[in-house]
Amino acid sequence: MQSNWLLVNMFSGSRRGPGLAIFMLATQIFQVGLHNIPPVTLATIAINTIIFLRIPILNIRYPSLGNVCISVVNTWYKGDWKRIALAAFFHADEWHLYYNMASMLFKGMSLEKRLGSAYFVYLLAVFTILTNGVLLGLNYATDEFLGYHEYLSHCAVGFSGVLFALKVVTTYYLPPGIQYIMGIIPIHSRLACWAELFLIQILVPNASFTGHLAGILVGLIYVKGPLKPIMDIFIPGANSPSYTYRAQATGYRNQYQPRHQPPTGNYGNTRNLNQGEDDLAEAIQRSQADSYAQQRAHNNPNDEEIRRRRLARYT
Repeated sequence: MQSNWLLVNMFSGSRRGPGLAIFMLATQIFQVGLHNIPPVTLATIAINTIIFLRIPILNIRYPSLGNVCISVVNTWYKGDWKRIALAAFFHADEWHLYYNMASMLFKGMSLEKRLGSAYFVYLLAVFTILTNGVLLGLNYATDEFLGYHEYLSHCAVGFSGVLFALKVVTTYYLPPGIQYIMGIIPIHSRLACWAELFLIQILVPNASFTGHLAGILVGLIYVKGPLKPIMDIFIPGANSPSYTYRAQATGYRNQYQPRHQPPTGNYGNTRNLNQGEDDLAEAIQRSQADSYAQQRAHNNPNDEEIRRRRLARYT
């Protein structure tokens, strides 16, 4: 989510051509394989890309960024509330789109397989509205209590606030362990979103700090607060996993293991985060079943097996 961009982009409504970042995103998608990407995740990436490229579909007139970006002035004071829903699906430039959609690709694959497509699209809709709502509250509070009046007019677009909320949920569903930020900085997985919040702000100063913070807060309200129980009243979601600490020798990347590990590799009626883990669990289950069958046949021989053993004894 970015709050500042070139003025020419802010009011541009013309169709854009695909550049290097769009090509890289397409390459990444085809490397993963379209058949491996769940439908809601794929549709979300496609919608964001179509809107950015302003591809003419059904005579839709795409608004300029200045007409959809979310700010306290435009949304709260002027009452243009549609921006709460629209701002997330518009991006300032193609690299802004690329980084957001590349992140969406893997977060979406993980969560949609676990939660199911119906609940995942429900989750995205709720997170989109709440993240932008919390953003408005944070910007208003920054002006009211800290005196930074420019936050009232900061106008933000992009899907990254929703992605920060999804990251909190993703790490919550996995056993706590160590993640590497940028591949080199080790940090506890439950703190990774906070590290990324400050690191992105250092590397991209015009990124919306309050937009990303809003995403983290919404994610925490979902996994630790009342949001998930309230949402589950309307559409039931996946049950939360429980983990317990197990002491291990130092040097392990994961120091926590699930308390209960179902033999099928699934959590209730949801699928595992990694399809490879499903295949592995199924192979182990088949191997255990074959071993059990062989052991049972050895301990409980039929008449033919008894005759064969007797002949073998005297030959």
